[in-house]
Parts: sequence; structure tokens; C-alpha cells
Amino acid sequence: QVGLETRVTDLWCVSPMAAFGLVVVVLCRVAVAQDWAAIYESHASPDPRRLNTLPDGFEINETLNGSIPLTIVPSWDMFLGFSDKKKYIKGRMSIATIYPEEAAAFVTNPENMVDVLNFGSGSGDINVMSSLKLWDPRSGKTATTVSKTYVGEFSQSAFPYDLSCYPFDMKTVHFHIGLQKPCGIFYKLNLGCAGEGARQVRTWEDGSVRTCAWPVNRSYVGFDWEEFRCDLHNNATLYCEMTGTRQWNTLLQTYIWPSAVYGMMGFQAFALGVKLAMPRVATTMLALLSLTSLRNQVIALLPGSGSTSWMEEYFLIAISFMFLNLVGHAASFHLDAIGRHHTQKMVNKFNLWAMLCFFILVVTARLHVRNCPVIEPAVTLTMTLLMVFVTLSVIIFLVWYHRSAFREAGRHLTEQFEDILHKGPSARQNHQPHPDNV
Repeated sequence: QVGLETRVTDLWCVSPMAAFGLVVVVLCRVAVAQDWAAIYESHASPDPRRLNTLPDGFEINETLNGSIPLTIVPSWDMFLGFSDKKKYIKGRMSIATIYPEEAAAFVTNPENMVDVLNFGSGSGDINVMSSLKLWDPRSGKTATTVSKTYVGEFSQSAFPYDLSCYPFDMKTVHFHIGLQKPCGIFYKLNLGCAGEGARQVRTWEDGSVRTCAWPVNRSYVGFDWEEFRCDLHNNATLYCEMTGTRQWNTLLQTYIWPSAVYGMMGFQAFALGVKLAMPRVATTMLALLSLTSLRNQVIALLPGSGSTSWMEEYFLIAISFMFLNLVGHAASFHLDAIGRHHTQKMVNKFNLWAMLCFFILVVTARLHVRNCPVIEPAVTLTMTLLMVFVTLSVIIFLVWYHRSAFREAGRHLTEQFEDILHKGPSARQNHQPHPDNV
């Protein structure tokens, strides 16, 4: 009995400790189960950034969680060329990347993770300069800066490219700077506003730079450029742009002025005598061929797709009026051959002066409706209204001056109408079948 009582007493003494251990084991298992559930849930609903940047089955260590800053200081250094047909601007662009020491935890050269996405030349035109150590007084740590230069063509095909007002237009060229995927998971871009003439345009709520501008204010590759501006779109994308006004006076001297001279030749052919049929037609044909040649040169400068430019439309209008001049010559020769000399003179004057004014009216009206940014709408509207007044005045004067020709034309039309009326009944009688033939 004494032994039994001792065992019972020992059991009661041990049982509280066993119960406590049992409770601890249960709690640990519950905690472990919760941890596994949390892990399962995290894998069951992954970060959407992974779905967009990584293939299935691959993950990124998120110990830094997109907090490593890469400060970008872009600059446009040199203009080398511009092409409307191929839609690119050619030049040299530099990107300085500043990053802290921990930025190299995932990538050996973090500066290579920043790229100009619309750079169209090969990798041989990208040069990486030597690195330079800096001191960051805010964090008390060292930082590294590395510059990359891009020399070549920057494509503009992915951006809006309107040539409807060419050559009276403005062009905005774009540069798309971004992080290579999936670096946005642990890197973030900051915009640095530094350099000669740098100006902060906008800032974020925390005081960091959102938009910065650098002055250009010079003329290169046929444009007057204003400034180079960059805007931080998000943590992984930076958009830069430049806006320039086309120097249209050069194109005016090269294409518009010679075409105007050729057009005047085509209209002045009506000042020659009606008996000089060969010189009149040859002059108009020479003007037509010259305008066609100039139009082909302009088309060679512009892309094959997209909206029709004003200059292309101008040449199409001029060529169409040269065809109308050929029709006018044929009408003059016909009227002279049948002896209607007054009407022939009226047709000559109408094609010489009225059609010339109407041609200028159509050209200025088409320029006004395009609402080009380089020319004030008030100027084109004034030119259009002035040409409407001049055209109407010329037509009214020609009608009054050649009123005898209108009388002649009216008398001839009346005679033809009377002949049709008189010949009509007799013709019907002549065409009636004989009763014997029915």
C-alpha cells in the first residue's frame, strides 16, 4: 500500500508538468500550422509583379523589396541627324546612374539594368564609362556613379508622329528610359536634376524630383529646339522629350518657291496667242513635269504611311490645275477653229486670271483648316478671306469685260436650242414607219 500510495503521489506530482508539456506541444503545432498556412497563402496569391515579369516557377528574393534607389541623371549632348521618312532622331545621349553599395547585391553592374528602350542602333554604339566613388552624407555611406553614352538613332515609331502641317509644324521627340525586367522588384528609379541650367519643374509629395528640364535653345538638324525635359512616370519608367519648330524657310526656298514659278509658267501660257498652239501646250507640259519632279522629291523625304502633309496636298492641287490648264488650251483651240473669237478670248482670260486666283484660294484654305501651330490661325484666315474677295472681283470683272462674248455664247445656245425644237417634229415624222412596212 505504501508503495502504491507513493506511485500515486509521484504521478500527481508529475502530471502537472506533463500537462504543461502537452500544452506547449499543442501550441507549437498550432503555430507551425499557422506558419505553413501563411506560407501557403503567400504562394497561392503571389505578387502580381511576378506574374508580369517572371516565367512560371521562378521567384526573386524579396529581402530588399524594391527599395534600392537608382538615381538617373539623363542629358542630351549632341545632334547628329533627323529623318521624317524613317522617324528617328540621331545623336548622343548620356545617362549617369548613381546607386548605393547594396545595389550590387543582385547585379554586378546595376547601371546596365537601366536602358533607353527606343534606342535603335546596335549595342556597339553604347559605351560605359569608368565608375566613380561618391559620398552620401545623408546615409553616411559611399555610392557609385557610372555614365553610359548612346550614340545613334532613337526611333520615334512608337510615339505620335503627325506630319499634316509639314513644313509648318513642330516635332516632339521622345526617349523611353526604363529598368530591365524584373529589376523593378528590388530597384526603383529616382530622377536627378543636375547639370548646367537644370530646372526642377515638378516634385513629388515627399520632395523628390518628378520633372526636370535642361535648356537647349539652339538650332540643329533643321529645327529650333526649346529644352530637354524628363518626367519620372513611375518607379521603373522615365520619359524624356524635346520639342522643336521646323525651319520652314529652307524648305520654302527649296520646294515652294520653284513650284510657284513653275505654276506661274503654266498659267502664263494663256498669254500667248491662240495660233501658238505648240508653245502654249509645251509650256504647260513643262510646268506639269517640273511640279511632278518636285513632288517626287518631297515624297522621298516623308514616310509612306500616315496623314497627307500640306506640302504633298499643295503639289497635288498644283498638278491638278495644270491639267485644267491643258483642258483650257483645248477649249481655246476649238473655239478659235469654229470662229467664236470673243468666247475664245474670254476663256483665255478666265484661265489666266480667275483660275490663278482660285488656285491660291484653295491652297490657303487648305492650310487654314489644318490649324498649324507655326502659323497663327488669324493669318491664314485673313489670307483666305482676301483671296475670296480677289477671286470674286476678278470673275465679276471678267464677266463684265467680256459681256459681248457672253452675248455671243447666249445667242449660239439659243440657235442650237431652236434648231433642236424645229428639227424634233420633222425628225419624228421621218422616222415613222410606212404602213406597207408594218
